[in-house]
Formats: sequence, structure tokens, C-alpha cells
Amino acid sequence: MKSDFVHSFVNAAVKVMEDATGTKVRRGSVALIASPISTLGVASIIGILGEAEGRMVIDLSPETACKLASCMNGQEMPEYDELVTSTINELANMVGGRAVSELVNRGHQLDITPPTLFTGMDMEVSNTALETVVVPLETDFGQIFLNIAVRVK
Repeated sequence: MKSDFVHSFVNAAVKVMEDATGTKVRRGSVALIASPISTLGVASIIGILGEAEGRMVIDLSPETACKLASCMNGQEMPEYDELVTSTINELANMVGGRAVSELVNRGHQLDITPPTLFTGMDMEVSNTALETVVVPLETDFGQIFLNIAVRVK
């Protein structure tokens, strides 16, 4: 996996979340994990297409999703609902779009798919052909994991 791809997605995630919430986001230690990846209950997945293929997953608990969506929407959202789902998907779209735009500006030919959100406990994201870089992001709303799995064709 190309490190500049990973850095672009991590930097985009931190910047987008900080801009959208007005809070600081702290990066944890990066880990390389073989499939499958267990999720925390809410996972928004963006496909990566073009000269490379793979996925980016924003993974968080339903409680963290509600707190994050509350901040981003400027209203209390104590229950996980359609607006929370829409907010988390929009966050994933902004992160993916920002990362891919940066990479395209550096000469890469990439695109992203619209986000798809999955909810539920004990879910696994699996692709035996890809290793996943997992970056924990510490926020005021709870821990969020950014999972990036990309390979150049």
C-alpha cells in the first residue's frame, strides 16, 4: 500500500473533522491488520477507484455517531436515526473527497464511490486481498477508527 495514499486519507479525516466540529482530533498509533476488521456498530464505507482500488471505512460506535452528528448539526441527537446516518455518510464523503482531490492534484487518477453505511454489532469488513491500515482518531465525542485498504492496480 502506498504511504502517500494513507497519509492523504488520515490528514483529510483529521482536517475535515476538526473543521466540521471546531474541536481537536488526535491521531493514535497506526496498525496494519489483515482481514477481517470488526466494526464498532456504525461503518461508513467509501470505495476507491482508478489507478488504485480499495476502500476507506469510518468506524465508530452508535453513541459516538450521535455525539458527532449532534455537534455537526448544531442540535442534540440522543437517538441513532436517519439524520445521524446521513451526517456520518456526509462526513465520510467529505473525507474521501478531500483525500482523493489531494491525490489527484499530485497526479494520481482516482475517484470515490458514494458512501454506504452499515449498522449493527459484530459486523466484519473483509477482503483477503487487501491489508488494512487502521488509525484510531481520538475526538471529544469518542474514538473513531479510520480504516484504509488500497492497492495500486
